[in-house]
Amino acid sequence: MSEPRALLSRLRPRTFRAWTALGIIGSLAVIFVAQAVLSQLLNDRAKHEVERTLGDQARAVLTEVLAVEPEDRDSAAKRAADLLPDTRVQVRDGGNTVYWSRPSGATYATGVASRGRIQVTLERVDPISTVDRGLIFTVTAIGFGVAALVVWLVSGGLALRLRSRLNELSVSADRVAEGHLEQRARVTDDEVGRLAETFNRMAARLQHDEARQRDFLADVAHELRTPVTAIEGFACALEDGTARSDEDRREAATFIREEAARMRELVRELQELTWLDLDPPVRAEPVDLAELCRDALTRLQASARRRGVELVGPEGVLPAVTDPAHVGTILSNLVSNAIKATPEGGRVEVRATGAGGDAVLTVTDTGVGIAPEHLPYLFDRLFRVDASRVRGEDGGSGLGLSIVKRLAMLLGGRVTVQSQVGEGTTFTLWLLGAREDVPQPVPVQGAAE
Repeated sequence: MSEPRALLSRLRPRTFRAWTALGIIGSLAVIFVAQAVLSQLLNDRAKHEVERTLGDQARAVLTEVLAVEPEDRDSAAKRAADLLPDTRVQVRDGGNTVYWSRPSGATYATGVASRGRIQVTLERVDPISTVDRGLIFTVTAIGFGVAALVVWLVSGGLALRLRSRLNELSVSADRVAEGHLEQRARVTDDEVGRLAETFNRMAARLQHDEARQRDFLADVAHELRTPVTAIEGFACALEDGTARSDEDRREAATFIREEAARMRELVRELQELTWLDLDPPVRAEPVDLAELCRDALTRLQASARRRGVELVGPEGVLPAVTDPAHVGTILSNLVSNAIKATPEGGRVEVRATGAGGDAVLTVTDTGVGIAPEHLPYLFDRLFRVDASRVRGEDGGSGLGLSIVKRLAMLLGGRVTVQSQVGEGTTFTLWLLGAREDVPQPVPVQGAAE
């Protein structure tokens, strides 16, 4: 069993040209065979009809022959033959031939009628039979060979073009693999051209990701260099005695502690984002999303009170099945950012609503808003609206919203943002399908649909 398979494997075409030629030649062969079969069927059908007609004519000739005297039967047969110039007429009386016309050509169909001793045979000539069958076969074979040659030449041209285009793609792929991400393949208006377009999109995405990675590393270096420089300066002041008074030493120690805490927070967020990139498992369990919102507001109540910002949470309950730790982290980041962006006397409101099988959490503030040109990059890592990177009490690492987006993706949801400069910002967390396992949701009171 293995030997036939090995033989077939060796005979199998190895190139696109061979496959193309084999396919077209096979199609021609099928058409040739189908034509031959159909022609034979039509010939058989035509022969059957001609023989039926000849049988009727033979019976008519027999009637004419029997209607005359025996010595006049050859004349009657001759008259019938004159009326049938393309037909061979033979009349026999017993074993003797009374009349026999001899038209040239081979016999195609035969009709016979007899009564008593008299037998009339009509034979019609086949025009095709006069042609040399060997000549027909030779012409057909030559035509098939010419068609096969044309197919081979055409398939060779197609294979050469395909090989050339694939070689170009291979060279472009090698260039990209070597790190030349600006390399692009030539796009043509054929199937390989569509493959080249896909390849170019992939290369552009890799180039964009590499640029983002370089920017990310540069931003991390900047974020770490600034506090390290400040810590080093104040540490030197404490060491060489520049900070002489107790107040100066306390200020230096306080600044060192604050910058160290800022660095620790940056490192923690980087570690968390790296951990989230590894797709950690989601521990889904029944939770009350409205209660999670109220817990997040409780944790940040002191910060909001210091700033004079009012926090408003949802009432009632909103049952769902999701990971409470991830949702709590998302809410803490969004509410913390909203508090920092809201001036004194402002308001931050968290809502929890249901939309079919989905759960929707919104965090709305009455803060300064975000400019439209910043919205597309808001969830990028280390992106901050304050491009000047001025550090202050509210200076963040720029990783919080990246963590929010990644957590939303892990939960099978998404996060969106809407903002108007001078009016406020609304972040919306969509937890898709989080309430499908909840048989009867409890209406949330005080939350806008």
